[in-house]
Order: sequence, then structure tokens, then C-alpha cells
Amino acid sequence: MKTGFIDWTEDALNFYAFEKRAGQYYLVDSTSFPLEEEPGLEALESLPSAGCGDICLSVPLNLLTIREQTFPFSDKDKIRDTIPFELEGILLGSISDYVIDHIIIESYEVGSRVLAVCMEKSKLKKIIDMFSSAGLEPKSITSLDSRLCEGKSEVLLEATVSDPAVRAEAARQEISEPLINLRRNGLAYMGDVVKFVGRLRLTAVLILILMIVLAANFTLSFMNQKKENKLLTDEIEGVYRQVFPEDKKIIDADRQFKGNMNMLLKKKAALGGVPVLHIIKDIAEQNIKNVTLHEFNTDGKNIIIKGTANSFEDVEALKNNIAALYKEVKVTDSGATADKKINFTIVMQEKTS
Repeated sequence: MKTGFIDWTEDALNFYAFEKRAGQYYLVDSTSFPLEEEPGLEALESLPSAGCGDICLSVPLNLLTIREQTFPFSDKDKIRDTIPFELEGILLGSISDYVIDHIIIESYEVGSRVLAVCMEKSKLKKIIDMFSSAGLEPKSITSLDSRLCEGKSEVLLEATVSDPAVRAEAARQEISEPLINLRRNGLAYMGDVVKFVGRLRLTAVLILILMIVLAANFTLSFMNQKKENKLLTDEIEGVYRQVFPEDKKIIDADRQFKGNMNMLLKKKAALGGVPVLHIIKDIAEQNIKNVTLHEFNTDGKNIIIKGTANSFEDVEALKNNIAALYKEVKVTDSGATADKKINFTIVMQEKTS
């Protein structure tokens, strides 16, 4: 992207195009038109500004008000802050009606000598509007004559330099390291801000489009997952009904299935360690006559058998015989029936190896 420099003098309109390569500006094109008055729209539109991203403008010396001042310091920012007060009463009208910049002509130990470059705001705004209407809004407004005279007012009183090559070199230096810029405060260049806002808006639109696409994709994904979840839930409930058909109401198949399995595992643990047939065989081998067993039970720890015998002696004999096979054998309940039989309950435990 090239940078265009418009050098407007009292009798000519010069245009220089510079290209930046390796950090340096190089003159790649130049054009000059004679002027008898202010440049019109037709003259401005005829300038070869195509391909130029930024435009800089140098205004004629006769549009500026030049004043030389001395300060007891040389700090540029401090001078900029105090120079309006120094020029109060020197410039025609109110100081607030002017845009002011300055060039430090000379700095010495106890102060500095400064050339103040001023232009009326109304005149500056008219110039900005005139060039902007031709699509050439200047990013900076300066004075090549101020640079060429090195800020010395006595040199400015002499004839201005008209050599195009000298002025082109001064324009290159002004682009690289500007001495003054009258586009400041309320008349500052806002093109870069406008471009940034435009890029920001474009970025915001692209982000919004991306968010819409992501939201749509998320919605479709969510709907698909919801559908798959419904199918899996129906399948799980179908399996649950096959395993536990007695449960008519299913609220949470997973939790209910785990609960039922835990209950079955507890029942299995209660009965899993008791060899029922082996115990019955042990009792039957005692060959105790006159004893009939009619109930067998266990609570996971104790083995409980119930039956009837002809006498207490038969119950005692059964107890003594199985005491050799099991531990903690005891009769916990016995009593006579109406037909003179003896009901009994024996509680015992398996011997551990």
C-alpha cells in the first residue's frame, strides 16, 4: 500500500507517491499541476492517488500564521501545553479559534527558541472538507516550507524552495518523521478509528454467524442425543420388566434394578453358606427313633430344626448325638402336646474349620 503526499503551494499542486520497503519510504511517482487559485474538485480528482492508503497534505505558507517564541525550557510536551498562553493577544481573535503546533528551532541550556505554526480552525475544517469530498481526506496536515526553512522565521521571509526534487525529499522526510501536524484535538484524523470500528463490526458479524451455527449444531446434537436417550430408556425398562415382572411401576429403572439385585444378593449371602442337604443327612444318620422333624430354618448364623418326639429322653438323645457334629447345640423350646407327644426346637451352629 502506497502513501500519497499532496504538496499544495501558492502556484502549484504537486503529488508524490511513496512506497515503504524495508522500513524506508521511496518515491515511486510524482505529478505536478499549475494553480492560479484554490484547487477545485476536478483538479483534486485528477491526482493519481489510486493505490494510496494514506494521504498527507502540505498547505501553502500564506494560509498559516507564524510566530517565533522563546521558552525557559525545551520539553516538547511542556511547550505544547504552554504555547497557547504565550500566543494569547498576539494572534487575531481568540486563541481557541486556532489549531497550533510548533517546531523547536534551537535548544540551549536555559531554554529554547520555538516557531509556532497556527491556522484558524474554520479555515482548516474547510480544507479538510474540500479534500475529503474528492476522496483525499488527509491523515496529517503539515507545511513543507516550515521544514525546508528548518523553523527559522528569517528564512521563511525569503523565497520558498520550488525545486520539485527538493520538495519531494522534504515530503519523504515529513512522512517518516513529521515535524508538525495541524490535525489535532477536535479536527484530528478519525479514519483509522472508523476503519477499526468497521473491522470490529465485521468481526462481530462473523462471530454472531459462528455463534448461530454453533447454536444450531448444538441444538441438533441435543435433539439427537435426547432421542437416543429415550430409546435406551425404553430398552432398559423393557429388560427390567422381563427380570422383575412383579414391579408394575418403574420410576428409575437403574436404581430399582440395583436395589432389587442388592436384596437378592443379601438373600443369597444368608443361605449361600448353609449346606442344607448335608445337615439333614447328618441328623438322619443319628438313627434316633421316635423323632419326627417337620421344619428346618436358618438365619445365616444359627441352624434351627423343629420336630416332635415321644419323650424328653428322645429329644435329649438327639441333642447329644448331633452335639459332636455341631457347636452351641441347645434345646430352646419343648413342651407336651394333647396327644402326649413332645414338641421341641433345637438351635445350633456349624463348626468352622
